Amino acid sequence: MQVSCRWVWDRWIMMGGIGFTVGLIGFLLYTLIGIFGAIKYNTVRWLIAHANLFTAWLFNVIYSTSLVYLSTWVVVNIAPQAGGAGVAEVTAYLNGCNLPKAPCTAGITESGTSMADCNLGCSCYYDHDFKATPLGMLPQVFNVRTLWVKFVSCAAAVGSGLPVGPEGPMIHIGAMIGAALSQGTAVGVAAAFGAPIGGLLFAYEELASFFSQALGWQVFFACMLSVLTEDTLRSAQTAVTQGHFGLFDGEASTIFFEVQTQLANHVAAVLPAILVGLACGVLGTIFTLLNVKVVRLRDAIIQGRKTWRMGEPLLIIVIFVSLSMLLPLAFPCTPTNCYIKQGDTKPYCPEGTSSNIRRIVEEELPLYTCTDSYTGASSSGNETRSYNELATLMYVTGEDAIKHLLSRGTHREFGYAALVTMLVVYFLGAVWTAGSAIASGLFVPMLLIGSCIGRIVGLICVDMAASGGHGSPGAPPGVFLPPSPWAWVDPGAFALIGAGAFMGGVTRLTISLAVIMMEVSNDVRMVLPLLVAIIMAKWIADAVSHSLYHSILEVKCVPILHSDVASRVSLDLIPVRYVMACPVVTFQERMPLNQVREILRDTRHNGFPVVRNTPQGQVFVGLVVRDHLMVLLRRALARGTTANLDVTYEDLNHQFVTAAARHLIWEQHMAVLQGRSMDGVPASHNPVLQEVLDLRPYINSSAAAVQESFSLERTYVVFRTLGLRHLVVTDQHNHVKGIVTRKDLLGFRLDQAVEEGKGSSSGLVSLARPASSASELAEQGNCV
Repeated sequence: MQVSCRWVWDRWIMMGGIGFTVGLIGFLLYTLIGIFGAIKYNTVRWLIAHANLFTAWLFNVIYSTSLVYLSTWVVVNIAPQAGGAGVAEVTAYLNGCNLPKAPCTAGITESGTSMADCNLGCSCYYDHDFKATPLGMLPQVFNVRTLWVKFVSCAAAVGSGLPVGPEGPMIHIGAMIGAALSQGTAVGVAAAFGAPIGGLLFAYEELASFFSQALGWQVFFACMLSVLTEDTLRSAQTAVTQGHFGLFDGEASTIFFEVQTQLANHVAAVLPAILVGLACGVLGTIFTLLNVKVVRLRDAIIQGRKTWRMGEPLLIIVIFVSLSMLLPLAFPCTPTNCYIKQGDTKPYCPEGTSSNIRRIVEEELPLYTCTDSYTGASSSGNETRSYNELATLMYVTGEDAIKHLLSRGTHREFGYAALVTMLVVYFLGAVWTAGSAIASGLFVPMLLIGSCIGRIVGLICVDMAASGGHGSPGAPPGVFLPPSPWAWVDPGAFALIGAGAFMGGVTRLTISLAVIMMEVSNDVRMVLPLLVAIIMAKWIADAVSHSLYHSILEVKCVPILHSDVASRVSLDLIPVRYVMACPVVTFQERMPLNQVREILRDTRHNGFPVVRNTPQGQVFVGLVVRDHLMVLLRRALARGTTANLDVTYEDLNHQFVTAAARHLIWEQHMAVLQGRSMDGVPASHNPVLQEVLDLRPYINSSAAAVQESFSLERTYVVFRTLGLRHLVVTDQHNHVKGIVTRKDLLGFRLDQAVEEGKGSSSGLVSLARPASSASELAEQGNCV
């Protein structure tokens, strides 16, 4: 009882350590991004005001390319696995897969759903909390070098002004801090969005195949502590200049896109929310498909070329900086003398302002090339402000642009031309930048793109109201001000709906996304239209393709198993024997070492059933894996005997090695399998190879097995829920008939089983694939 109690407290302490560390790193990351961004935009604004636009552009290009060069250099030359957001890789890892070293594009359809011709491989070990834990992947994707490269590259890339965000890398960083457990991923989401509940639900909805109540408490504790740490550090930072340490408000809060003006909801808001969901679903699907095409094109053109990989993000930033400074010149300076403070319901207009006012804007807007103020034509000589619509969106960071789009009461602050231009530029920029050789995420671009879509729909609603002569007295045409029951007709409100809907159309998140959007905006009144738009976008996108991250994994030929069976019909009546691999390469409990070496050399399998000779034939007794056998083989050759290898089954399961030692171990493996020693002396005639190796102490006698009549659909559920690598198929006498790996449960394999079964007049036809060139060693019969 004492050991169990201590283990429980150890878990809570570990969760607390994960939460605190991720919160600290999140604070440091956002602070560094803020410093880089402040230097860039403040300097550019000063140069525009005191020098000229060309000088400002030149500084912007030099400064931004310097940051991007730093970002891409550390990724390409130090830790290539730190590139991208890392969300897809973490998802694959927790699903039980080890990513292949090089992507495979053979045999993949345009929708990215077929992996029949890919070289699929998983090398993973089971983690009892959530998923399978790949041993070989841990030192590469989740090591300390990847962590600091991810941190530096993300800070430089986001601070440079590229159309990227830090949320995706924060999820990867959280996973690295959490030693590649799902808890760490959930904490990364919480720290990235300031959303502890959303982080917990993200792990539950997207990553977990098993979720216990006790584990949920621990994950929630870690998420809460992460946000608390980040908020406290932000408060301390703000207290240096403003005082009031401990106050979580304004800059000291992780409510990144706080909506201060709450609007009453209305059942009529559901109709435009459906339109927003339709638009976001269609554009989200296009965004996903274009991303997949760019990934394939990038792999075909610049894969393996370091200079080209580093040059791509440099080219992107030069183009994006130039567009962000030149496109606003096509938009005039728009005059207005009315503004509204966020949180107020009434705009402020100086005395003498015409009752037919057209524009109400935010209190503070970047001027760009517009003058600070000038004397308008009003009778009282009031000073009138002017601003550039597109510069207000493109001349700031992505987070600030989202805040402008979500502002309430600023119905006509942005016109159609500015919104469409921003949408197209950011849409294409995010598609191109995603997956390049920098550490960056897509959550901020997705929120910004969705906000533009929602704001356009909201502006259409305002124009429709204006055309009918509706609106509040004293307000611009089509504008309703609180307490009007139609005050929800606000483009800022629809921008929030569009932000969630577009992200839902790309990621296919639902529950966790809705909660995250409420936590980052602090707006719970618009939750109903938000849910409607998210569901609608997901339905539209699901009808065309998989989510973005799952599509990227399919391009990389990672055999990820989705939560639902990927088949068009029910597989409940199809036996598992119609997709199993056979004949199976098996091991005896006691085998000559030379025979073990030959099987490992001539096959690519990672797991081998072990059988025992009995009067009833060879019966299944357990499973051994390749990594364990290689350790035993190397130890036997090193000691000159198979007796007293001085290694236990528990030792084999805890042999975590560093990245530096991994290459040496691989060379030793190849030397042993090829019959040579490390010093080049042939060892194929080593007398120890003739000795018998007793595998009984190293057999996993708890390996899962099902009978060949077991339902294929239930096989899928068991395989994914338990995070299995192999599932042995036996007959009623416990004779090994086949084996199932995750490659046999992919969508195209299941569809083949259904199609062939329909064409059989005497029942379902076996679709079992041949095992390997060494299958004759198994001496097994046919699958059926």
